[in-house]
Amino acid sequence: MADSFADLGLGSGVTDAARAAGYDEPTPLQTAAASVLRRGANVVLHASSGAGVTSAFGMPLLDRIAAGEIGEADPRALVLVPTQERAEQVARELAALAGASGIAVRAVGSGWRARGSDVLVTTSQRALEGVETSELKLDGVQALVITDASELLALGGGAVLETVVSLIPRDAQRVLTSAAVTADIERFIEAHMRKALTVPSRPAAPARSPETVESLGQIGYMIVDESAKPEALARLLESITGSAIIYTRSVVGAERVMRELARRGIADGEHDIRALPFAGGPATASRAISFDVPFSSDQLRALHEGGGTVLITALERAHLQRIAGEVPFTLKHRKVRETGTGELDAFRRSVQSAVEREDLAAQLLVLEPLLEQYDAAEVAAALSALVRRRTPAAAAAPAAAAGAPPAEASAGGFTRLFVSIGTRDNIRPGDLVGAITGEANIKGDQVGRVDIRDTFSVVEVASSVAERVIRALNGTTMRGRSLRVDFDRKGAVPGGGRERGARGPGGPRGGGDRPRPPRAGRAAGPPRRRPPEQ
Repeated sequence: MADSFADLGLGSGVTDAARAAGYDEPTPLQTAAASVLRRGANVVLHASSGAGVTSAFGMPLLDRIAAGEIGEADPRALVLVPTQERAEQVARELAALAGASGIAVRAVGSGWRARGSDVLVTTSQRALEGVETSELKLDGVQALVITDASELLALGGGAVLETVVSLIPRDAQRVLTSAAVTADIERFIEAHMRKALTVPSRPAAPARSPETVESLGQIGYMIVDESAKPEALARLLESITGSAIIYTRSVVGAERVMRELARRGIADGEHDIRALPFAGGPATASRAISFDVPFSSDQLRALHEGGGTVLITALERAHLQRIAGEVPFTLKHRKVRETGTGELDAFRRSVQSAVEREDLAAQLLVLEPLLEQYDAAEVAAALSALVRRRTPAAAAAPAAAAGAPPAEASAGGFTRLFVSIGTRDNIRPGDLVGAITGEANIKGDQVGRVDIRDTFSVVEVASSVAERVIRALNGTTMRGRSLRVDFDRKGAVPGGGRERGARGPGGPRGGGDRPRPPRAGRAAGPPRRRPPEQ
């Protein structure tokens, strides 16, 4: 691995910006990819979020633009991503790497002005719409980057992607990043990226099967939003009795963590708590916590050979699984401990349950005149005040009940569970059954009917293991989504028996979705649809 950014052969403008963005030294992926990308070669980056993918392709791309090697079109480079949210994230990261170079990085979407961009980040669908309306011209693009390709294809964007790629000049550099190189990815590479180099290089021999490799230990991981990491870290450290070291990607990150812990009164000198950058190497402590996911398996092994916990976002799970498997380590999912058990937390859970499960259409009609006059958040706050003033002690009762299975399903047999993933996420019955049996460690015959709808699923499990399944699956990710699992309030199976219909992964899928009206608070205006006049 390169010891410094100067070893990558990139200009000082880009490398200085990388340091300012929080990179103390090149990551293994940056080191492996920099030279071939800088030459303008077609490259497949076999990596996912957490490995420093955006910086790996972004630094050489921005360096080529700064050196005047990529045209003067608008845009010069096009970056395609699976979702609009991802577009904004990638654009921010690239803009940080551009630093003071004057290179304009833009995203297509609300709050961004896409015109006049050197690097444009968008989804395939938005790019095609821009071409069709003549707002976007692709004939001058000299570099095309397709990020998170496996996720993009899984979301059904293959046909649109093919169309957009066909509009890019054939001599333009093509870069593709993907967590998995599937058969579909292979076909795309063969059709549009011939002679592409794969980074890191694929091993000549297949990897040893997991059965033949002894695990070197267990590491815990917690899935949290980036903004929620300080809170999760603080909860991990609450019960500390010995020393702890928190690892971050940079010196700046370590200083930021220590300031946050000091603000919370945790790093007050009473306990031996330190924060160090990855580059500082392993240190001795009774507990090791990685605030950021390590870039490589070597780094993970060095920092967590004695165990510990890694905080990751949902998108970084695939990366952590890959590098842990290379060591190998066994991974254990740990949930963020909930601190609230009082009346307010119970009341919030009851409101959340009502929003997700109740038919709100009639209530929205009742509130329509108020929603025209006041902000939806103000109306919700007023309703909360009325409910809590009228029944302060009983306000939390629905939430208390929400934590227990329906009475008729508790006696035995099977209980229906609500799972917040459906056909829109390309989920299949077998996927759900596999996740349930694997995460909850139950047998396949303890899973009954699987009913997959558009945006959610209803699954029957043996009543004796229902709570275990809920605890095991809540907060885990599937198809890139964090799952919410609870007892199905819309129809517990009477007497614990099974309804007629599909049973297990092989059965037919059930009927349509439950009606889900617009949620109050998501829009300032009244609902668009009204029931017909009586």
